[in-house]
Amino acid sequence: MIALSINRSWQQLLHPKFRSVFLTAILAAMATLVLLTIALNTYWPESLLFQSEWLSWLNDFGDWIASAGFWAVVTVGSYLLFPGIVTMVMGVLIDQIATAVEEEYYPNRPGTRKVPVGDIVISAAKLTVMMVLINLLAAIPYILLFFITAGTGALALFIAINGYLLGREYYEMVAIRHVDRRVVNESRISHGSKVFIVGAIIAGMFLIPFLNILAPIIGAAMMTHIVHQLGVPEHGGFGHGGKTERNNG
Repeated sequence: MIALSINRSWQQLLHPKFRSVFLTAILAAMATLVLLTIALNTYWPESLLFQSEWLSWLNDFGDWIASAGFWAVVTVGSYLLFPGIVTMVMGVLIDQIATAVEEEYYPNRPGTRKVPVGDIVISAAKLTVMMVLINLLAAIPYILLFFITAGTGALALFIAINGYLLGREYYEMVAIRHVDRRVVNESRISHGSKVFIVGAIIAGMFLIPFLNILAPIIGAAMMTHIVHQLGVPEHGGFGHGGKTERNNG
C-alpha cells in the first residue's frame, strides 16, 4: 500500500498542479532561510571571548568560532523550522495536490467538502508552533544521542517525533476534504501505524537537501493515496479498504 503510494506520487510529480505548489515550496524554503539568517545576524556576536583560563587560548579563534556557530545554528534551525512552515503553506495548497491525485486515480471519489481557509491556516499554524517547541525541547536529547550513537539515535528521534506530527497533520488535511473532523480523528487513530509510517517517510525526506523541497508535495500526494486505500469517507463515515478506480501503478 505505502510502496504503491510512493510510486504513484513520483510518477505524477510533473503534473501542472504539482509544479505550481513546487514553486511555492521553493519560495517558502528561501523565505525561511532568509528570515532566520536576518534574525540571527541581528543578535549573533561577531566574536566570542572566553573568560575561563583553561579556554583563553580559544580567544585567538573567537571570530572563526562565532562564524561557524552562526552558520551551524542557521543550518540546524532551517531543518527544524522548514517542515512546519512548509506544512502550514501546504494547508492552503493541499486541495490542488489532492484534487490532481483524485482526478488521476480516484475520479469517482473526489473530496467535495469545503474547508474554510481560516481553519486550515489555524490548524497548520498550531502544528508549526508544536513542531518548533517539541524539537527545541528535544535539543538536549538530540545532542546527547548524536554523540552517544554517532548520529543514528538523534536521526531516529527526529524522525519519530516529526513523523508522528507530520503524519497526523497530512492525514487530517487530506481526509477533512471528505468528512467532518470527528470521523477524521477516529479514522486516524484506528489507522495510526500506517499514518505514522507515512509521516516518518515525509520527515525523512525533509532531512535530505533538495529532496526536502519536494517532501511536502510528495507527502500530500502519498497521504491522498493512503486515505483512499484505507477507505474513502462515505456517507459520514470511512469505508473499509476502498479499491482504487485505476490500477496502473
